Amino acid sequence: MSKIKKTFSIILSSVIFLLCTYYVVCYFQWNAISQLLVHVDWKLMPVAVIVTILSFWLLRTMRWFILLKASGINVNFFHLYLVGSISIAFATITPFLSGEVLKVELLKKTGVLERIPGYGIFITERILDLLIVLLMAVLSTVFGVSKFLGSEIIFPAAGLLLICLLIFFIIIQRISPNNSLGRFFQPFNQCVRNWKILATVIALTIGGWLFIIAGWYVSLRSIYIAISFLETTVVTTITTLLGIISLIPWSLGISEVSISSSLAYLKKDVPLAQAGALIIRVYGVVTLITGFVHLLIWKFVRIGKQMPANNKS
Repeated sequence: MSKIKKTFSIILSSVIFLLCTYYVVCYFQWNAISQLLVHVDWKLMPVAVIVTILSFWLLRTMRWFILLKASGINVNFFHLYLVGSISIAFATITPFLSGEVLKVELLKKTGVLERIPGYGIFITERILDLLIVLLMAVLSTVFGVSKFLGSEIIFPAAGLLLICLLIFFIIIQRISPNNSLGRFFQPFNQCVRNWKILATVIALTIGGWLFIIAGWYVSLRSIYIAISFLETTVVTTITTLLGIISLIPWSLGISEVSISSSLAYLKKDVPLAQAGALIIRVYGVVTLITGFVHLLIWKFVRIGKQMPANNKS
């Protein structure tokens, strides 16, 4: 059954990718887009984008550091920052952003972290990201573009989300800590039960995503697309969720369709909306380049060989 599901997922993702690629190639107004891209404020965007990327990675490292420490694992912060930044950067080109597990494998390779607690903490991070992105998508939709959407859609969706979250938390809390599944979710349960840690990691998660949204906002502004921060939040979160669900590496095609459609929905001219989708792709390229620079730094200093594990548990 699992093989059938996997095959079905691959086929579905491939069909979505081909349809989106066809739409981008055939229906994007490339002549008008090229003229718009000539007038991009290239002086503003690269610096602002790099600042938002580095700030996002820093907050993610702080969150990971706190979760590791709560599990009795102490790691050099700079080492953690380099490993985390490399994995986050290259995760953008993998389906479901799964490439971020690279940080667990890199820490295991250097003897800092065992695989089971490492993946447990990673799942905790992924759950937090998913919940925060969903929450931001709902709230920004309600307060940012609710004039385009009816309450008969928004509020039932928000209610369903809250019910699903409640059921999820109840199930996780009832899993016995003595079995393998319970040990796997132990970092998540530790996080939920300690309100100080929970509040801190939630704040860091929200802060990190706000920097990503700010990066998109600056990128769109560089091409003179005037939308509010709340509207940018809607575009960012919905595009992120669609990219995750599609399982398409780097959200190729679906990201362009989602962003251009969202901007057109916000009453932007179609060529400008399509140019905005491409400028966000440039943001992704800058992220990859910055991640590659971090990889070179990590390889140069060889920090991994100098960081012994210090596990209190």
